[in-house]
Amino acid sequence: MLGRSPVLSVGGIIPRARLLTVTVMVCVAALGTAARADLVVDYTVDVGGNYPNEIHGVSARATYKIVGTELTILLENTSTVVPMDFDDTDALLVSLGLNLPVNIAGGDLAVIGEGSCGLGTWSSLREGDSVAEEWLWTNDGGGDLMERFSHVISTSNEQGNGTQTLFGGGLGDVGGPYGGIVRPDGTIKPSGRAVKSSIFFTLTLADSLTELQLAAAVRNSMIEFGSDQKYICPVPTAIPGPGAALLGMLALPMIAATRRRSS
Repeated sequence: MLGRSPVLSVGGIIPRARLLTVTVMVCVAALGTAARADLVVDYTVDVGGNYPNEIHGVSARATYKIVGTELTILLENTSTVVPMDFDDTDALLVSLGLNLPVNIAGGDLAVIGEGSCGLGTWSSLREGDSVAEEWLWTNDGGGDLMERFSHVISTSNEQGNGTQTLFGGGLGDVGGPYGGIVRPDGTIKPSGRAVKSSIFFTLTLADSLTELQLAAAVRNSMIEFGSDQKYICPVPTAIPGPGAALLGMLALPMIAATRRRSS
């Protein structure tokens, strides 16, 4: 009779024999929410570029979120130092490359991130202001060390051999690496243009994408500093699968319920 004895729950009384089933239902519902969670990735692995020496303190972060066909990316320059022989443009975060399982259908927004601002000729710009005239996207491959990536967003024209489309629509030239992102305490010469800290991008994909598919693409993504100056990748093992932490938390009550049933 122990398997039929009741236990209290938020919704009332649930027989112990049903507790495992209820827990599984909660897990499925919770994972449905987790599929819309942010995927935060730190880029710290030096993988080459024009700068011959290993770099320390140069890094970036991207926060990805997918809901149906809408992909948003908050791209941040998180560098703490810059090598002494880097000039203004070498220290700019200018490109992100990845291989998505679906193509990009449109780049809707490229705006200054929360708490950030424009520098140089963009000094009048504040968070939420558009910098779309200096950022493009493409499904036709990257340039230099980004040749292995099909999908690239960049402030540099040197991408692949196909169509390059400006955020907000239309074709045009961008002036990369100017237009890129400096670290939080970075500077740019008055005649240049850049964004301090972060830019927020919104893209429409040609088909829906799950967070699991996005995580797989992000594991092998890459960012670029300057004009081919340095390329940095994430540590693959540092990117958890979607819902992994939630599954770990939910596993405990599921195991406990199983043990009670067998006792």
